[in-house]
Amino acid sequence: MRREMNPTDLRNQTAAGHEEPPVDREFYFQWHLTERCNQRCLHCYHSAYESEGELDDEQAIRVATRLEDALRAWGRRGAISLTGGEPWLRRALVLRIVDHLAQSGAVDRIDLLTNGLLIDRDGCKALSQIPILRRVQLSLEGSSRGSHDAIRGEGSFEGTMMAVERLKEQEIVVALMVTLSRHNASEVVPILQLAGDWGVDVVSFDRFIPEGQASSRTDWLLSADETRETFATIHSWALNNQRPRVLMYRPLFCLLEPGSPHVGAMCSVGINALTILHDGTVLPCRRLPIPLGNALTDSLHDIWYSSPVLWQARTPSQLKGRCATCDHLPVCRGCRAMALAVTGDWLEEDPQCWREQPGVPVSSGA
Repeated sequence: MRREMNPTDLRNQTAAGHEEPPVDREFYFQWHLTERCNQRCLHCYHSAYESEGELDDEQAIRVATRLEDALRAWGRRGAISLTGGEPWLRRALVLRIVDHLAQSGAVDRIDLLTNGLLIDRDGCKALSQIPILRRVQLSLEGSSRGSHDAIRGEGSFEGTMMAVERLKEQEIVVALMVTLSRHNASEVVPILQLAGDWGVDVVSFDRFIPEGQASSRTDWLLSADETRETFATIHSWALNNQRPRVLMYRPLFCLLEPGSPHVGAMCSVGINALTILHDGTVLPCRRLPIPLGNALTDSLHDIWYSSPVLWQARTPSQLKGRCATCDHLPVCRGCRAMALAVTGDWLEEDPQCWREQPGVPVSSGA
């Protein structure tokens, strides 16, 4: 007989990598509840912060019900990230949605993606009572006050540190997301060491993409060689250190350890993920701003199975450049958002890929 688990038990299991279904049984929604934010980060992909057309609470609950219905129709388990803008500006809605999803039985885990600066001890206590909350993800841009605050604003480094402390007091699993650019690539190891010192459970790295507020900062982009060196440093550190756990489920990481189930992942566009914006607009990915429909008025089932954009993403023969003939295509496909931001064509090759000889062509079947 399976014993009942408290919220901390459940979060610790999923943090360790257990009880998470494989890609073909899980579907991921990233839901941006608002465009409003208490920060103005230099690398932000948002183009504005007014949150025009933001769904009200009742509309948001209807969208949550539509997500649950789609998951049941598809026979998949749900994984949902609630974010923004800053989602804690809508704290009451966050907690209401989480409660709604927890009772539905269609969603296995929820992550909260936040800068953490607005979450006080009472907020942390409320979050600690949510059984399906897997982790709270904060952002860190550097290993020191100077490098972090240069991106996120004065005082944000100390605010992030305090948020980690408050969350850990409630035994909540804490993750840090680092946006890699020329601003901080040399700080990868100090960042990981700092995360360990803070008691952080998980660290992940995403590549800076010049869009939104940061569309003119193309000089921040790492070259292909710099990307390879930075990814190799992350990979080496992860192999030799157990804490914090480093997530390397991103395109291009597979080039470092081909065949490993723990290193690398295919771009999720058209495979097992959708993004929902503050007004219900559905995108393939938050950083791939191609509208597919609206979750409040359109069938998610129809969007998923009828969108020409998503079918292009699922068809290897539609890709261009080195991605089209790469033998890693079945497990990578590069980053479609990076291709769009740099080349203007989301089907082009990933400009930060360092592989010079892609290999033989792969099947062009969908």
